[in-house]
This record gives sequence, C-alpha cells and structure tokens, in this order.
Amino acid sequence: MTNNAQLKQFYEGVYKKGEKDHYTQFRLQKGDLTEEFAAVLATCDWQDKTVLDVGCGTGDICALIADAGAASVLGVDFAEDGIVEAKQKYSAPNLEFVCDNIENISGTFDVIVSIGTLEHMDNPFATLKRLKSMVSSGGSMVMTCPNWLNPRGYMLQVLWHLFRAPITLADIHYLGPVDFMEWAEQLDMDLDWQTVDCEWASGAKMVKDLERRLPNVARDADWDIPQEHIDGLLQWLQTRVVPFKDDRKHAGVAGVYHLKRRD
Repeated sequence: MTNNAQLKQFYEGVYKKGEKDHYTQFRLQKGDLTEEFAAVLATCDWQDKTVLDVGCGTGDICALIADAGAASVLGVDFAEDGIVEAKQKYSAPNLEFVCDNIENISGTFDVIVSIGTLEHMDNPFATLKRLKSMVSSGGSMVMTCPNWLNPRGYMLQVLWHLFRAPITLADIHYLGPVDFMEWAEQLDMDLDWQTVDCEWASGAKMVKDLERRLPNVARDADWDIPQEHIDGLLQWLQTRVVPFKDDRKHAGVAGVYHLKRRD
C-alpha cells in the first residue's frame, strides 16, 4: 500500500472479518489491556475531559477513556463496519461514535487520541497540524505508532529499504521518536514519549511474530526462501538475541507520544 486511498477498503475488510481475529493474527496482542492501551491511559487525567479519538476502529480505547471519567468521548472512523461494531459493543452517556472523515469534524477538544493511524496517513505532519488546531488551550494529543528501533524493527527495515519487501499490510511511513521530536518543535508543543512491549521487539514474542511474518514477507515479495533457512534464523534469534532482550526507552515495539500545547 503506497498511499492511504485504499485504507478505507482495507479496514472495511478487517472489520468484516472480525477485528479480534485480525489483530490476533497480524499484531499478536492478546489480553484484556495491551501495554499500548495502558500507556495511553496513563498519559492524562481523563476526568471531565472532552476527548476525540481519530481512527477509533471498534471503539476499545474510547470505552476505556469514557470509563475513566471523561466528560465526553467522540470516536471517529471512516470504516463503517468498525463504527457499527463499536456501537454494538459499547454504550454510555458520555460516548459517541461517528462514521466520517476527520476533515468534517468541527469543534475543539481537551485531548485528541489517535492509536496507530499516523503511519497510514499520506502526510503525517499535516494531519498533526490539523489536529493541533482542534486542541483546546492547555490540551494535548496522544499518538501511538509502530516503533522500529529494536532487533525486530531493524531486520524488517533492512528487508524494506534494500529489497522493498512488503513488511506490513498498510503502513506508508515508518515513524519513530526522531520524527515526533522534529514535529513537536515545528508545532511548538512539548513532547513526552516512551515505547512499550519490549517482549514483542526483542523477546520471545518477537520470535513468534517473525515465525508468522517472515514466510508472508517472502511470499508477497515472490522470494523462494526454503523454510529451513527461516527456521535457522528463528533459532538463532531465540538462542542468541532473546537472552539479551532490550528494554531501553527507545526499544519497544510501539511508540506512545504525548504532545502538549504550550498556551
């Protein structure tokens, strides 16, 4: 996918298939609350805040924020099937879901949240600039996206940059802390950031992810790679890399970025 013109169709297919099944297969994140969601919830005191979730999908983080005491939470997504599922799953007086393009949403909000969407945007900075204009004075934006500054990311980025292998299904950009530092400066906003899920980035779950992902990359790139070669790499990672799992600030599999207005 080279731009986001096909993104609506892609996610409609995801939601028709069933989001839980899709993300179990493609992100391998299981459990009641992912580290990514927990980190997002910890960024703010949500009590009495007005919140907009851009690209809300089936509404999980919206429901959690509403339950945390927000005055109102508006979840927006252009995939109709996602919004239909969100409305079926969650209902609360302070929670609303709308199928629309963010360009059609007006008003200002105390906090704007967007989970794993910027990497799909044709122009991530233009999107951030637009969203900042919708943040109330003293408010903030909380963004997450995949992080590549870890063994898993380095391997996949080599495949992409040297061979243009399709390492993801829908990402257009491969963002990281440096991008958000530069954008925060251009937007005149303060930035706090962290990464989470180091187990997926350099631990045993990394090996499990690559066990599924690498054959798919080879297939989509039309490479004839013997399975025993892939198995050999996985064995090397399990025995030589996993014992030294990297848990430094930059080394998780997902980045969580909190951009705060200075006015």
